[in-house]
Amino acid sequence: MTQGEPEDMKLSISRETLLKNLRHMSAVVEKRTSIAILSNVKLEAANNQLKCTATDNDITVQGNAEAFVEQEGTTTASAAKLFEIISKIPEGVMVNMELQDGGNRLSIAAGKSKFSLACLPADAFPDMTAFDGGVSFMMNANDLTRALTKAQFAASTDDTRAYLNGVYMHIAEADAGTDGNVLRFVATDGHRLAKVDLGIPEGANDISAAILPRKCVAELKKLAEGTKEVKLTLTDKKLQAEAQDIVLTSKLVDGTFPDYGRVIPKDNTQEMDVARKTLMQAVDRVAILSHEKSRSVRFALSENNLHISANNPDQENAAEDVKVEYKEDALDVGFNARYVADIGGQIDGDDMQFFFKDSQSPVLVKDPKDTTALFVVMPMRI
Repeated sequence: MTQGEPEDMKLSISRETLLKNLRHMSAVVEKRTSIAILSNVKLEAANNQLKCTATDNDITVQGNAEAFVEQEGTTTASAAKLFEIISKIPEGVMVNMELQDGGNRLSIAAGKSKFSLACLPADAFPDMTAFDGGVSFMMNANDLTRALTKAQFAASTDDTRAYLNGVYMHIAEADAGTDGNVLRFVATDGHRLAKVDLGIPEGANDISAAILPRKCVAELKKLAEGTKEVKLTLTDKKLQAEAQDIVLTSKLVDGTFPDYGRVIPKDNTQEMDVARKTLMQAVDRVAILSHEKSRSVRFALSENNLHISANNPDQENAAEDVKVEYKEDALDVGFNARYVADIGGQIDGDDMQFFFKDSQSPVLVKDPKDTTALFVVMPMRI
């Protein structure tokens, strides 16, 4: 089809196939944007394939799906409306799509339902999928999901410090006691830190260090669902990920990640072992009466006992004792209850290990069943 010729796209596609692709698209487009085209999904029908593309100018997701294409064509329509329409069509129904009104309307027919969506020309749709060079390697999908999940909760949401708004992926020297290098994922917001190490995938030894934006991390995890491997290609500016029929292209955070090694405690020798579920439930109960803003709780440690307490400006208070393994000197430490809960949520085993130095220094938290991950949380003055 030559440029300027009316678009007469006409196709039919299974509801499930289209919905699978649109599910990836809907999370990428900006819900509130002054650039109307960025709210739309680009639809390209050719060679019995429907390619769907969504972007916010920082991250782009493309999906290819088999379709019965009667007439090839390209257009864009509201991603949110299209996703909602297709999600509410009964399962097993074929969806017929056709451009009408000189390309200004997208007609959708499925069963007894009919819809007509406004369209915008595709020539204004931005293309950021161009990708030159880079290092490509395959990653186990479960390993990638696990590392991103265990790290991402600690990433900052403060947009004034963009370099902390993501997960830092890089090749690093393994911790003491382990030989060689690792593929490391780190995130921190200055109050807590998460670090996860993986074996280096074949071909990934020479990758550039990259800060993966929060949105990219969320979409990477979706991409990895239901597949065994994800192909990653990395340059110093972009990341591209491919799995099944979906391709994700994302800009990287432009900035320098801080020297996180300086805040990871090296000499915290006062160890507390505690049942994870018991601790999480106790902190959750006590925090009900903590200060609404600070969510602070106090840990008072004595031999084999943890006394958790909280109070608020209304002079309400709560306290609970938890049995622990602790043989060191008595210690009082304040924490943000939510930070403790967040870390507890990333512990896979039944127990948690806390390593203290004193009441003011960063606290190290580990999962005794998982030596590849560690967490750091800063204490609070209460």
